[in-house]
Amino acid sequence: MLPEIIPFRVGYCSAPARLSRRDAGWWPIRFPAGVVLIRHPGLGDILFDTGYGPAFFEATRPIPERFYRWLTPAHLDRDQRLPAQLGRHGAQIRHVVLSHLHADHVAGLFGMDPIPPVLTSRKSWAHLHQGSRLATLKAGCPEGLRRRLQALSPQFFEGFPQVPPPEGGSSLGPFHDISGTGSLLAVALPGHGHGQFGLYLPRTTGGPAFLIADAAWSRQALRDGCPPPDYTLRRLGDAAAYLATFSALADLARNRPDITFWPSHCPEAFA
Repeated sequence: MLPEIIPFRVGYCSAPARLSRRDAGWWPIRFPAGVVLIRHPGLGDILFDTGYGPAFFEATRPIPERFYRWLTPAHLDRDQRLPAQLGRHGAQIRHVVLSHLHADHVAGLFGMDPIPPVLTSRKSWAHLHQGSRLATLKAGCPEGLRRRLQALSPQFFEGFPQVPPPEGGSSLGPFHDISGTGSLLAVALPGHGHGQFGLYLPRTTGGPAFLIADAAWSRQALRDGCPPPDYTLRRLGDAAAYLATFSALADLARNRPDITFWPSHCPEAFA
């Protein structure tokens, strides 16, 4: 048996298209908060990111956190909340993989009871514990969410064994085998936020899959080789590192058409 990928959206935000690719216009579009349920035959149900949740709206109620909600309006229908969707799939989550610690990737976690064991990057965890309330807000994680994350005791990708990169992936890495079987490979995708990681599955029921979080905003942007504009990259992380990661992924997508890419905010992937 092979792992199965089940994608769904847990809310969405509205923002100008131009923020996601440098050749787009300024009309507003909806960016889904994509979540992937991985049904793994050996490890059980694993969740990649958690999308929005009531904890996001609680954390962005006070000032200055409310500016986050005003600048990037978020929407979450009751039937799209994470527990409801997991219930429809009969999922029993064994582990949650957090690609990075921005609010739209972690807020849904706090709707789960109990909260499953969490995996994330040591770098993102270290940054979570630095800076003032305003600094962490600018870094994409309102103080209320930061405090709830700090109460967790995650495992770190970097502590798992390193393995050779997949074919065509030598410009990325190192890859860490978090499954012990080579079926789930975590890899750093620097540039967006702090300590962002993706997850590569060499074999699934639908072929190889690469969950790349916010290393690209859409599959079409990868196909076109069109990254976000510089002001987006500077505001959300390290522009030079992002462009290097994006270029490596675009090359991989071109050379490995058998791989399905899953950018977390791609309307095509999370239709």
